[in-house]
Amino acid sequence: MINKIAAVVVLGVLLIANGFGSLASSTVWAESSDVRLILNGQVLSTEPYSPYPSGSTVMIPLREASNALKYKVAYQKNSGTITLSGVKEKIDYKVGDDHITINDTEKRVFKDEVVFKKEHLYVPLSFFTSLGLVTAYDAEARLVEVYAPEVTASVIAGLLSTGQFQELENRFFSDEMKRSLSVTGLQKYWADFTARAGTYHGIKSTESSQKEDQVSIKCLLGFAETEASLEFVLNKSGKIIELKGNLPSI
Repeated sequence: MINKIAAVVVLGVLLIANGFGSLASSTVWAESSDVRLILNGQVLSTEPYSPYPSGSTVMIPLREASNALKYKVAYQKNSGTITLSGVKEKIDYKVGDDHITINDTEKRVFKDEVVFKKEHLYVPLSFFTSLGLVTAYDAEARLVEVYAPEVTASVIAGLLSTGQFQELENRFFSDEMKRSLSVTGLQKYWADFTARAGTYHGIKSTESSQKEDQVSIKCLLGFAETEASLEFVLNKSGKIIELKGNLPSI
């Protein structure tokens, strides 16, 4: 089972090998004039409903993006209610409200506007951020990225386990994180883990939570001798602002 998990980690690293959202060579890119939308490392073709810039954000066709994220989408025109149904959760949003409801109980703040364009529903990137997904938008590169927390965890753990500490800093560290933890310090941090726990085998489980504009991802890591927890908090740009590890006594 651990070997299978490790293979998933390696796959995640390969998918994102040259940046937070690089693609396999077989992927067909959208036209250069369009905003490119990448979900979990793969480009999403949404034609004829392409993402487009809007001020400091980007508007995304809801149905196409949600379907790619394994949600079924329903829109009740009379009430203006949008429902996304997934394996583990149901998401409801009424157009004009200031929140999204998760599983009929949890409310998450969402105050940005949705848009109907050519009778098609578009939502800003912040909609997916409110769902607890890891998001990033590079206006200059016209590139928007959305990742499930477990995919992000796999990539970060994969970079750690393969000793790509500088690469990890370049891709994922916020400015404040760079000031608080150097590459040398990160290398020592991981070396202390593996010296006590043995060879790293992979992620055994992942949990995530969302608070305002931050996503917290907690991982249970499997080593040859024990298990250890690793938690990192990402800002709304998908950059790490806090990193914590806990290795039990062996």
